[in-house]
Amino acid sequence: MGQNSVVSERSTPDSVATTTPTGSIVKTPTASPSVTQVPTSKPVQTPVPSSTPAGSKSYSLVEVAKHGNDSSCWSVVNGQVYDLTSWISKHPGGEAAILSICGKDGSSAFNDQHSGERRPANELAGYEIGVLIN
Repeated sequence: MGQNSVVSERSTPDSVATTTPTGSIVKTPTASPSVTQVPTSKPVQTPVPSSTPAGSKSYSLVEVAKHGNDSSCWSVVNGQVYDLTSWISKHPGGEAAILSICGKDGSSAFNDQHSGERRPANELAGYEIGVLIN
């Protein structure tokens, strides 16, 4: 071996030891290996209603149907259950619009009339009592 060649190399997990041509041993720290996590599949997201208060109740459509009149008016809109009884007389579009969805899934009626409008959606959120289960 020539005078300028490396005589030996020893590795440890945190450094590399190298013997120089003069016989000195020099330890050079190695960088910690970076760990890159590569997802093996797409994350699964469980739909959670965004405006459902913690601990809210779950209702079936059969239960909602028991509240289909002006003295107890529940409706389902986009998977959420609402008690609209006190809203009937306050609805700017008239009582008939609300009465027509009492005891039913009123998603189509609500979305057809108010799709994308913030104010009706915000007002509706104040009457939420739970989520619809299948």
